[in-house]
Amino acid sequence: MPIYEYKCRKCGAVSEYLEKPEEWHFFPRKCKSCGRRRTRKVVSTFSSSVRRSQTETLNELKQMGNVTFSPRQASPRPQGPPPGGCPYESDEG
Repeated sequence: MPIYEYKCRKCGAVSEYLEKPEEWHFFPRKCKSCGRRRTRKVVSTFSSSVRRSQTETLNELKQMGNVTFSPRQASPRPQGPPPGGCPYESDEG
């Protein structure tokens, strides 16, 4: 079941509730901070992260096609194309 967040209009606290998406409530949810029922459902964000080693990432990129990596340059803003051309430019054409 997803977690939905409700913000209290009185105190501003955000409360979380586990509920089904199609679940409907006759009365608004109670604020867990002040106990009032002056809450409104808010749009919450989510994030995900995947941890991979550098080898796994390079192997995945190699499966996508021929990619040429250029060495890092010392200047923060490189001038012109990287040595060896654009790594994403296709050889066809």
